[in-house]
Amino acid sequence: MYHISDLKRFNRCPRYYFLSRDNEIDNVQYLRSDESIIELLAKHLHIEDYLKGSVGDKNDIFFNNVNNYEWFLKIRFEIDDFRIKIPIMHKCGNSFDLYFAYHNTQIKELDLYYYRCNLEVLRKLGIEVNEIYVAYINPEYVFDDELNYDELFYITNHYKGRRLIDLFDDEIADYKETIKHIEGTNLNSYVPKKNRYCHFRSICPYYYECFKDEINLPVNSILTLVSSQNKEKMYESGIKYLRDANPELLEGNQIQYAQIMADRLGGLFVDKFNLKKFLNKLQDRPISFIDFEWDTYLVPKYNGMSPLDVLPFEYALYILDENDELKHYTFVGNGDCRRDFVEALLKQIPPSGPIVAYNALGAEVRRIRELASYFPEYRIELENIANRFVDLAMPFIEGIIYDVRIAGNFSLKRLVDVVSDLNYKNLSINDGIEAVKKWREIDLNNGEINEEEVINNLIEYCSLDAYGLYLVYKWLIKQI
Repeated sequence: MYHISDLKRFNRCPRYYFLSRDNEIDNVQYLRSDESIIELLAKHLHIEDYLKGSVGDKNDIFFNNVNNYEWFLKIRFEIDDFRIKIPIMHKCGNSFDLYFAYHNTQIKELDLYYYRCNLEVLRKLGIEVNEIYVAYINPEYVFDDELNYDELFYITNHYKGRRLIDLFDDEIADYKETIKHIEGTNLNSYVPKKNRYCHFRSICPYYYECFKDEINLPVNSILTLVSSQNKEKMYESGIKYLRDANPELLEGNQIQYAQIMADRLGGLFVDKFNLKKFLNKLQDRPISFIDFEWDTYLVPKYNGMSPLDVLPFEYALYILDENDELKHYTFVGNGDCRRDFVEALLKQIPPSGPIVAYNALGAEVRRIRELASYFPEYRIELENIANRFVDLAMPFIEGIIYDVRIAGNFSLKRLVDVVSDLNYKNLSINDGIEAVKKWREIDLNNGEINEEEVINNLIEYCSLDAYGLYLVYKWLIKQI
C-alpha cells in the first residue's frame, strides 16, 4: 500500500524515496502550532458533530456512515493500492466540498499533484466533489486572552484567479503510473543527480550518500565557491580548485574574489584596511557577546502575538571587561517568558559598550525590537541595546577575510571549528533546530522528560555559540 506522501517523495527525488523508505526522519516543524491545524480549522467552521477517521481505516468507514453525518474529518480512502487522507469533507446534497489547510499566512504555491491525486481517488470511488477550499492563517490576527477560531483563518476557493476545482481538474494525476514506476525500479536504477531539493531549506540527509566524492573534498575545492551558478560546470570541465577558477564563469562578487585569493595566497586572504575599520567598532569595553534562541509560532499562543511571531526563550551572554576577564550569564525561560527574558537581559547586559552577535540584524536585533513592541515601558532601554549591536558575520560575508578552511560555509559553527579546537559534535544539543525541539518538550512537559537535564543542555549549546563569538573576535584581531 502506498500513501500519497510516498509518491510525493518519489517525484521529489527517486533516490530520496528509496533511501528514506526504511529510515524514520525526525522532522521538526519550523512553525509551531500546539494544536492540529485541521482541528483548528474544524473549530473555525463550527463543526461539532462529525465522523473522525483513524489510521488504518478502510473505505467502508466512510460509506457506512455517509448518511449519518454532514461533516467528516481526516477520512482515509484507498484504491489501486493507493491511500489518501482528506482533511475535511462537507456533504452538500449528493456531493461534497473539500477543505484543505495551508500551513502559512499566505498561499505561495500549491502542490497541484497532491490535490489532483486526492480528486482522482474520490472520483474513482464515485464521490462527487462540488468545491475545493484552502484555508490559510490570517496574518492580521492578534491573540487576546484566548484563541479566536473565527478570526484565525482565511478561506478561499480560488488561486491565481481560477477556481481550485477547475485548476485541479484540468489535468489528471496518474498515480497508478507513478506506483508502477516505483515498483519497477530500485535505488540502483538512479544515478545521483542534483536538483533544487538537495539543499532545499537545509541539506538533504542523504546528500553525501548520493555524492560520496564530496564527503572529503579539499577545503579549497571549486565546489565551495559561493553564489556561483557555474561551479559544477567548472568542476566537470576539470577545474578542481578555487585558485584555477575561470574568470569568464564568475559572477565577480567580493566573496568569490576573497575565496580565490585565499587559495592563491596559501589559505588566507585578509583585506587588512577594511578589517581594521570593522574592528574599530569593537574598541570600547566592555564588549558583550550574545546569542539568542527562539521559537516561531504559526498559531499565536500568548497575548499580543500574531501568526509567525517569535518568542525568544533563551540567551547566553559573555562580557569581556577592561581587564580582559570574561563573565558568563544565561537565561532559559518557560511558557510566555518574554517579560522575564527582557528583565533578565536588562539586568545583566552592560549599559554601554558594543554588543556582538552573528547575523545580528536579522536575528538578535530584530528580536530586541519585537520585544520593545510588546513592552513599551522598556522601549528606550531595548532600543539602546539594539543600536549597539555589531554583526560579526560582516567581515566574512563582505569578503573582507576568508580562510579556505571555511569551505564556503559561513555559519558560526564552521568558524568556531576554524579558529579553535572546540566543536559542537559532542554536545547533547548541537544545532538550533534541536534546541527548539528540546525547548518545546520542556515547555509542554508532561512529566516524561528530565527538565533540569534539558535546560542544562540548552545552556551548554547556546553558551558555546556566545563563547564562539568571542573566539572569532580574538582570531580576527590576530589577523591584523
